[in-house]
Parts: sequence; structure tokens; C-alpha cells
Amino acid sequence: MTRRKRFYLKIKEGPVAERAAPDSIRFSAEFQQLLAGGIIRREKRGRGYAFVVADPDAFEAFWQANFPVGEEGGRQDSGAANVARFRDSKARKRPGKRIFLLRGWQEVIVNDTPVNLEEHTANFGFFAASISKAGIPKACSVENLEVFLAAEKVLGDSWVFLHPYGRIGRQPARGIQAEEWLHFPDYDFTGLEEYLRIKEVHAHAQLYLPDELEELHRRFSRPLPAGARMKKRTRLSTLPEVDRVRRLLEKTGHFLEQEVLLL
Repeated sequence: MTRRKRFYLKIKEGPVAERAAPDSIRFSAEFQQLLAGGIIRREKRGRGYAFVVADPDAFEAFWQANFPVGEEGGRQDSGAANVARFRDSKARKRPGKRIFLLRGWQEVIVNDTPVNLEEHTANFGFFAASISKAGIPKACSVENLEVFLAAEKVLGDSWVFLHPYGRIGRQPARGIQAEEWLHFPDYDFTGLEEYLRIKEVHAHAQLYLPDELEELHRRFSRPLPAGARMKKRTRLSTLPEVDRVRRLLEKTGHFLEQEVLLL
């Protein structure tokens, strides 16, 4: 049994003297959240202080989420577990679910299962899956939903278009094997950052840039949101495609949304 589990088992059974609480647990973000949420309370006991369970139902939910039966020292990094622990679904960073929408006219492999994308695209507009791994010959990640649903009007139907739930991190990108990878984002700091994340995993990935980018930017761009900042990875990149977009952003303070390419 781990020290962490042993400590919470003690407090589950009764008050624990403050001096008996290991500093590594007492000053942890997890324990501080339990105190802040009123699930555990520090109270006066004799000459010192002790920690006691103040909300038994919430503590039991925390216990079940963290130490389920048959899982020694287990942890569920999910929104539900975060609510049980901290009363805040976003209190602790948790791994993404790797949910993608896929649209295309080819057969692909998703989680070791062949998928006829043409059938799903024709009948429902897209195929959705929680992807742990996939084999896609020509993958094109599309940032915004509206463009994803019509991307073939811009790029043709030889690509399998991917639209993620949230951003594409390095871990989900590693699970997708692709002979070609094209990234089609908004032309802003976020779009560049996501492209560079993908390229760290898929060195052959390319950024889609329309030939008339500068003219489109002149006609249709709008001011960057307040507080928009360029991250270090984007600022230091020497890739010519990144530099082309970065110069426009720095020079004008405006960005271009990808939807304009559907006009």
C-alpha cells in the first residue's frame, strides 16, 4: 500500500494529527484542493490540530475515484474523478480522449478495424471515433468544423480529413500513421503552434498555405484577440511556411480564418 493511500485510509477512519501528516501529502495540490473544497477540515484538537473528514459523501466519492477495488493506488484522470476529488472537473490536467471526426472517400484502419469512410461520409457526413491508433494514407487535419465539413471543395477528395475534439496533441498524433499529413488551420499563432506540434511527431507534415494568402489576408483578416501571444516554439521556428504566416501576424496584428477559403 502506498503512503498516499495509507494516509487517506487513516483519515477515512478518523482524525489524523497534523504532525502525523507527511509533508509530501499535506502540501500537495490534491490535499490543498480537498481542504479548499471543504471535503477535509483542519480543526483544533487539544494542544494541536488534526485533519478530519468534513463531508463524508464527497470524501467517499474521492476515495472510490482514486482507490477503486482491485486497483492498488489507482487513479482515474477524468473529469468525473476531478469532481469527486476537487469539485472541479478541470482541477487536474487529464489525458485527452483522442476523439476525431473523419471524413473521406477511402478505407482506413481505426483501432485495428477497417472503416469504409465513403459510406459514413455519404450517409452521415463523417465518422467519429475515440482513436488510439489509425492508419490513414493521406491525412489532412482541419482546425474548424465548418471547413472540415466542406474541405474537399478546397483540397479535393483524395485526402482523409480529420477534425479533433479540442487540439491535436503529440500523443494523439503519434497514434495516427500517415504517408502524407497536411495541416489546414486558421492563420494565427494557435494554428502555427498546432502545426509545429504535429510536425514534431510527423516530420513530413506540411502546412497548407493558399497561393493568394497575402491577398486574402489583406482583404479578409481581422485583429488578433486581446492577449494573443506567440509561443517560443513558433517564435524560434525557421520553417519558411511558418515564417510566411508569422511575418503577416507581426506586421499587421491581424489573422485570417480558414473559412474564407470556402468563398
